[in-house]
Amino acid sequence: MLKTEIEQLEKALNVLVHRPQLIRRDYWTSQIDGLLEQPGLSPQDQLRLHALRDLLGLPARECAAVSP
Repeated sequence: MLKTEIEQLEKALNVLVHRPQLIRRDYWTSQIDGLLEQPGLSPQDQLRLHALRDLLGLPARECAAVSP
């Protein structure tokens, strides 16, 4: 279920970064942060969510080191 939510966020944000006037940063930030707080989030999904934060131009938050 989390993977589907993350995929939907990725698709939406990839479209919106090309149309900055449509971005509601507070909304998308809360969506990303909410998913980051979910228990059982895989390291790969954490990296994907942090990459989405980067797309929005948000400052990087501390992220646990991920081993391959």
